[in-house]
Amino acid sequence: MSRSLGVIIFSLSVILFMEKFVRLTRIFMGKGADLSDLAKIFIYLQPSILLLSVPMAILVAIFLTYGRMSTDSEIIVLKASGMSFWGISRAAVTLSILCFAVLAVVSLYLLPRSMYAFKHTLYETIVKKASMTFQAETFSDVFKDTVIYVKEIPSADEFRGIFVYKEGIKSVEEPVVIVAESGIIRSNPAEGLIKLSMNNGLVHTFNEKSSSEITFSQYDFILKSGIESMDKIKPDEIKTSDLWKANKENTYWAIELHRRLALPFACLIFGLLGPALSNKIGKIGRLGGFSLSLVILILYYVLLIFAEGLAKSGEITPFWGGWAPNLIFAGITLFFVNIAYKDKPIRRL
Repeated sequence: MSRSLGVIIFSLSVILFMEKFVRLTRIFMGKGADLSDLAKIFIYLQPSILLLSVPMAILVAIFLTYGRMSTDSEIIVLKASGMSFWGISRAAVTLSILCFAVLAVVSLYLLPRSMYAFKHTLYETIVKKASMTFQAETFSDVFKDTVIYVKEIPSADEFRGIFVYKEGIKSVEEPVVIVAESGIIRSNPAEGLIKLSMNNGLVHTFNEKSSSEITFSQYDFILKSGIESMDKIKPDEIKTSDLWKANKENTYWAIELHRRLALPFACLIFGLLGPALSNKIGKIGRLGGFSLSLVILILYYVLLIFAEGLAKSGEITPFWGGWAPNLIFAGITLFFVNIAYKDKPIRRL
């Protein structure tokens, strides 16, 4: 079972990483991210991925193992030898307890640090390699709300014949067109700034009623990378101790705190539900066990997403937003464990 668990965790981690990587492709396109950058991002994303993949892997591995044992009548043989339900499920329960302990460390300690490091690495990669975004005589729309055209690139960071179009943000800002003779791109990874310093040009702003032009000898234009700046910290980047201190003041922090506390307990719930349910449904085989585990996992995570959504909208408290799926499945688990426990082993004559 432990070997199957390792393979399943690795497979699910790769699949979940690819799903996240597809969403990051738009940010990395044209920025020259190398293999070391991708390796760092893969490592830093693992704690958030493990929070999902480990409980999933436990349930799938248990159903595959006990489903095969039921098909081969090994469960019947064990019961005939006098082994109780707790004896039959001891391996699954032990494995789930170990995974619970590991996942608790990942959730409470490693997750916020890895998410902050992931964001820093992502931002640093974009800032350091901003000049690789541009190609001569090509329009670049990689940066947020901005289209840039460069006629010539004499050197890596030096441009000639620059055209910039910056979209207006609703009614707050007007669209801007900038034309410059030359320019240099500068980046500061520590501050997360990408600055295009242009020489000898004009700035043209316009709206429905009027327009204006301003000439300049030097003009600095700040480029936005398309991800949130480093000074905007998300709840999943905050240390658990800080979430605990301020969870009553911020709903989103409270939801994140209860999510971190609740997800490791899914390992214990699935570690008991798997053997108990396999004992009840009988011979389902590997395919049947895999299909049933997928149905249970979909129900669990749909409930989790739904409960967190209700908590964010204020319909329920953050406690129920994080713990409702666990409590529901804990009740289901206790029901099937009770049935399995009453199914006494065959006594020897």
